[in-house]
Amino acid sequence: SSSLANVVANDALTKVGHDALTKVRPKTPARVTTLTIPSSMSSPLSPTADVFQLPPHTSALPALTDLTSLFSTLSLTPPFSPHLPPPPARQSPPHSNSGVTAVVEQEGYISLRLRHAVVLDISANQAIRLTNNLKNSSMSLSACTTQMALVHPKGRILQYGPRVEVQTEDEVNVKNAKIYPRGISFTANNMALVYLLDEAGARSTSDMFHDLYATQIVDTLFMESCQREGQSVTTSIRLLDMARYWRTEAGVDCWIIGHVFIQQTEDGLVTVERELQHGDVIVLKTSPSNGKVRFASPFVQMTASLGDESHMFLRSRDRRLHYSGQTKVFTVRNAGHSAGFDEEGELRIF
Repeated sequence: SSSLANVVANDALTKVGHDALTKVRPKTPARVTTLTIPSSMSSPLSPTADVFQLPPHTSALPALTDLTSLFSTLSLTPPFSPHLPPPPARQSPPHSNSGVTAVVEQEGYISLRLRHAVVLDISANQAIRLTNNLKNSSMSLSACTTQMALVHPKGRILQYGPRVEVQTEDEVNVKNAKIYPRGISFTANNMALVYLLDEAGARSTSDMFHDLYATQIVDTLFMESCQREGQSVTTSIRLLDMARYWRTEAGVDCWIIGHVFIQQTEDGLVTVERELQHGDVIVLKTSPSNGKVRFASPFVQMTASLGDESHMFLRSRDRRLHYSGQTKVFTVRNAGHSAGFDEEGELRIF
């Protein structure tokens, strides 16, 4: 059957119908075109600088084309207002800084255009989209912080509640993995079976995976978050009017916009932080110089990079996934067991 396996979503997620973020790639030995999710099924995707001036708010972008909706029924409003440390006393009014600009777009979100072609978008309800145009990578985080999407040249990641899906594509094959409460399931498009790695080891199982390359998952998640906030333009204008900025003695540019703390170093590295209710912090980082990205939350930690050590790594509690962009080896680990695919795309149990 080509239907999705039933999944149990947590209380923060609600079921949605046929409007899904992605389409489903059925488990077949060879890669085939994606299938539309049947409407009868449900899915769990339910500086101190002297020259920095924020220009007048503008509405410049044309309307976006319609995107498929996954998160329209999810509550994306932050349930609390996290505390951010105040800026140092050595602070001056915002002035221009090396071409950095901030505008409110007509869709209702703030767009902070940083140096080195890095763009940070913040919605009225504090959802985040961080784009590294030089290295073709981007990340987004929902306002409720329980959903995250990553697009990187080495792969894609989507978190929805307690589940995290990973997909990589190379000349060997297309590899998929899903971390969820039961364990880690994984497969490839040259395999006839899906495998589960849990406390008992590796064995075959039945599961299906979303095709994370079928849509622009980062943009979809962020725009759905924007649409959950009424009067978003007014709210974003107010947030931008209240924004604080300073530069440290080390030359790090710092901003606070609402509950989001942003830093950019002289070499372009951008760090974005959202502090959570109990003092935990969610961190997003991107480097325009080497293509490294990092995401860290209490639930999942992820890194990806380019170059001689190109890779993708993900950890959630005792479960880990590593993909080498050089060797194409794909490995999952859980409860002391390891399995995955070797350089030739063949199954290996380590």
